[in-house]
Amino acid sequence: MRIFDLSKSERRVVLIVVLALITVAFIGYERRVHHSSVQPSSATETKPSPTAAESEDN
Repeated sequence: MRIFDLSKSERRVVLIVVLALITVAFIGYERRVHHSSVQPSSATETKPSPTAAESEDN
């Protein structure tokens, strides 16, 4: 096939473009995964434990 008959510089450009697309996709995936895993823990509110003075009052 003549489509895949690329010169050395054309192959280099295609390789750079493919690597750039993979990198962008990986970064987007990582951001989505870390964003969704952080979201539930920040959504739940934790009550602070009572201080020593508060526990003596009860």
